[in-house]
Amino acid sequence: MKRILVLSIIVLLAFSAVSYADPSQEGFVPTWKAGDRWVLEATYRDLKAEGEVWLPPIQWVFRVRSIKEKYGRQCYIVHVFPRHGEMKVQAVLWLAVEDLKPVRVIDVFPTPEGMRYSERDINPENPEPLVAVDTLIPYDLPVFPLTNAASNAVQGADGFAAYRSEAIEKKFSRTSKVGSLSFKRTIGQKNKKPEGQYADTFAAYRSSGATYQVEVAEERSDTNLLQLWQEGSPWAVSSENRMRKVRLVPSTELPGASSQTGGNE
Repeated sequence: MKRILVLSIIVLLAFSAVSYADPSQEGFVPTWKAGDRWVLEATYRDLKAEGEVWLPPIQWVFRVRSIKEKYGRQCYIVHVFPRHGEMKVQAVLWLAVEDLKPVRVIDVFPTPEGMRYSERDINPENPEPLVAVDTLIPYDLPVFPLTNAASNAVQGADGFAAYRSEAIEKKFSRTSKVGSLSFKRTIGQKNKKPEGQYADTFAAYRSSGATYQVEVAEERSDTNLLQLWQEGSPWAVSSENRMRKVRLVPSTELPGASSQTGGNE
């Protein structure tokens, strides 16, 4: 009898551990290794032209140089530079291996006095989407892991169950100081299954992994970003806002079979 009681308690404890597992540890986070590289192609709105005019595209190479520790975290060191060298703008991203959380972001740019660099105000302890403002380099990143809401059964008027997929929404806030002034920023992120209109976007990428639609918006700002991610791809296959449109260049369009790697779950 005591043995049965002990076994019952063990089973209950095991069930509780599963039931109360941290859901934040589930979902999709791209994984890379040193040497991985991929190419993004970005087109930018011509601010000098009337109407919707887009400039010729620029291709950006993302290369994982190494993995090193920073602030107690193992980080990918990702070097970003123009593929054809037509520009001198570059960036170095330190992204946590665990969840791609930005730990350090360095922008490198030319000036009349030579090359200069600046560091973004990053708080590794306070997660928020990385929005690439004041730079041409499209290194925008959502907060990982990405998840899609499970379909919820809804009883229809006809007595049958209809299904709908709801978005998962999170808000991230932080306070920045400029001199004696403080400014609070709130950025929202929505994850959901991609809408049907984006089906063709994924067709160029040879992956059957789960897909995600991510929308990032900052309150009291025109910062609105839409990204499409797919498991098996190293970066968002598509990303766009009002000022630029970005696509992940499929490996079939690049010289060499190993020109683009990374992105496993």
